[in-house]
Amino acid sequence: MNDVQKLGSVISRKFGNVKLRNDYGWFEPALDVLDCVLSLNRRYDSFVVPRIENFRDRNPNITGLKQLLRLIKKYRTPLAFSKAELQYNHKERVETLLAVICYLIKVQRKFNKKSERARLRAWARSVKPTDYTQVEIAGFGLAGFQYLRMLFGVQTTKPGNHIKRFVSEVVGFKVNELTSLSLLEQAAKQEHLLLREVDGAIWRSRAR
Repeated sequence: MNDVQKLGSVISRKFGNVKLRNDYGWFEPALDVLDCVLSLNRRYDSFVVPRIENFRDRNPNITGLKQLLRLIKKYRTPLAFSKAELQYNHKERVETLLAVICYLIKVQRKFNKKSERARLRAWARSVKPTDYTQVEIAGFGLAGFQYLRMLFGVQTTKPGNHIKRFVSEVVGFKVNELTSLSLLEQAAKQEHLLLREVDGAIWRSRAR
């Protein structure tokens, strides 16, 4: 039994009942991008979710990326925005957020769709994991790139620590981000499972 077959057997046994989640993400580009960047190396339930919910309640009309960008620019500095709106004093992280927003505003222009969410979904489906190297944003690597794609509706996986450890334990050797992603992608395809939902099930079993 090779590594893909081994991994496929385990995820089929443990997570074979996963179903498509229609409630994945926040359904607004601004909130999805905030979620993605804030969640980098932070606890999701205790750190990210309260901040997104608070931001949404304070700014119900900020749904698009240009709206979010305009709000950030109303503040003296991006860090001032982060402190006031996100209760987060992290200069580098908010600079990453700003760069991701600008990147997504630019790349979605090539897709002729009516809504921003549809354009971002089209972009997310048009790229592959290794395209993360073209983003070139400090503090935003493969895991962040993949999570963005997942939030925009792509059936893929985010090779964060929980995923890497899970795959490593199953195959019996330490795997890096790209290897864990590739193995899990192949295993889910082999077992006809929804990869994004398998990713979520693995994360819930580990993080919670």
